[in-house]
Amino acid sequence: MMPGWLAGLIFFSVLGLLVGSQAFWFWRARKLVRSRPQGWQRWALGAPLYGWFLLLLVVFVAAPLRWAVAGGAPVLLSLFMQFRRSEVMIPIGLWLTASMFSFLLIGLVRGAGWLGQRLLARRAAEDPPQPERRYFLQTATYVAGAIPFVMVGYGFLIGRQKYGVQEVNVPIAKLPEALDGLRLLQLTDVHASAYMPVEEISRVVGLAREIAADLVLHTGDFITSRGDPLGAAILELARVEGRYGRFGCLGNHEIYAGAEDYATESFARRGVLILRGRSSELEIRGERVNLIGVDYQRQPRGLDPAQWASNFLKGVERLVRPGMPNILLSHNPNPFLRAAELGIDLTVAGHTHGGQVQVEILDTRWSPARFMTPFISGLYDRPSGLSTGRGSRDTGRAFLYVSRGIGTIAMPVRLNAPPEITLLTLRRA
Repeated sequence: MMPGWLAGLIFFSVLGLLVGSQAFWFWRARKLVRSRPQGWQRWALGAPLYGWFLLLLVVFVAAPLRWAVAGGAPVLLSLFMQFRRSEVMIPIGLWLTASMFSFLLIGLVRGAGWLGQRLLARRAAEDPPQPERRYFLQTATYVAGAIPFVMVGYGFLIGRQKYGVQEVNVPIAKLPEALDGLRLLQLTDVHASAYMPVEEISRVVGLAREIAADLVLHTGDFITSRGDPLGAAILELARVEGRYGRFGCLGNHEIYAGAEDYATESFARRGVLILRGRSSELEIRGERVNLIGVDYQRQPRGLDPAQWASNFLKGVERLVRPGMPNILLSHNPNPFLRAAELGIDLTVAGHTHGGQVQVEILDTRWSPARFMTPFISGLYDRPSGLSTGRGSRDTGRAFLYVSRGIGTIAMPVRLNAPPEITLLTLRRA
């Protein structure tokens, strides 16, 4: 869990790095253009380079202005929306990601070189000049600058579209024998947008439809922002069938887009029940299962981290049904500790994308999602806090599964965090 001041520091640090990297690359482009000996060469090279940076500037300005003019200038809004087409946003997203990390690595290499020169300053006065040192530093700079572009290219062309089915067994205490083997198909974080066109969602849906699922669970973030093709995405997602029903909850991006009611009603017309602070008891194979769904649970602010758990899932206590498996759909995985306290057997979540980029450092997996949650991806468990009614506590385990999801945001790249269609199979513990 991350305090608000640290989140602000990280945000402004990334923003500064982004702006600084673009200033650096613009300066490099300008230097390259001015180095051309002929005027026509400078024009031929400068027009596309300067045009590119002008497009970046326009898109940066268009993003906040789009919200400012949304209510009273539909023509201007329509013009701004053209900048969100995939033909524009994908190359911009790739460039910003690669150029920012390239700038960072170049800075680190140059900083290390400068430090090395200072440490060797005394020896340099005595030793003859060594051109190989300068050559090594120059080569290292070029390599460091190129690595992010190679990685981003791989993450976009291969990692981002490496769809697969992640099969996970979840042992549930006191699961009725008739429900052993119940199959839950989870789809989450589709993020229909310029980065995830409807045609790509259709491809994912085709893979999901090949799975014989008992229940289909959609756990939010169907789009990224206002203006994304939510209706078309819902049409595709509603094609995935479940033997005993299809359910879902909403994510934070439906809230940002003001599309909560539209998404709920559109799914309902196609037989998918979005649970918004309510539950649905199902009879499956002669036994009962209780599904609970909540809207996106915002992180409480201004509280000690020890108090966060008790401030999640307000009012959910009345939705928990004793004597049957309770399954919670929550886009945000952070309420899991509170869900465990309430005796909810399984929480199904998304939101993190697995960080989109995960790096192995000294046998430790690092992900940017670590800044917002300890639950990055995969299966987690905690002791269940369900009261037995005899003054004691249940000794079973509560489980959380966090899916890496399907789509991407911010950067259209996945590295070591491939997208997933999740198949959860309930087993008797």
